Amino acid sequence: MRTHHHKPLLLITMLIILSSVSLFACEMNFNLSGTNLQDMRILPGSTIALQEGESYTLRVEFVEDHRKCSIPPEETLFMLDGRKWRVDKSEQGIVLQDPIQWTVQSKTSNVTLLPFFALQEGTFTLSIIRDCPKGGYDETITFSIS
Repeated sequence: MRTHHHKPLLLITMLIILSSVSLFACEMNFNLSGTNLQDMRILPGSTIALQEGESYTLRVEFVEDHRKCSIPPEETLFMLDGRKWRVDKSEQGIVLQDPIQWTVQSKTSNVTLLPFFALQEGTFTLSIIRDCPKGGYDETITFSIS
């Protein structure tokens, strides 16, 4: 007869778990390819070694976890060392070669390909930011060019 007391506790526990899951509103998957580099998955927060003078393509997949995102993929910010990553800005060290354009893959998945050129030696931090009331996204990838 004690099982009646455990059901509300179990229900409350499940609601807490489900509500905390919704805080992680979106997910990004990153893959990098280049002349001498096979398609490589990149984890946010990692440092990736690149070769000066080489071209690369960063594939970004934006996955909506909550399926009703009011912020379109186009509002994702790509900041290189604190400044907006823009096409053909050679002073940024890593030169974005094409405008950022998103392609719809499915109801919850959008992809953009970011071709870039490793112009100069140094360490550069790419921040990917989505400002959203449902949790958003804010991660970095560090590129070390030698």
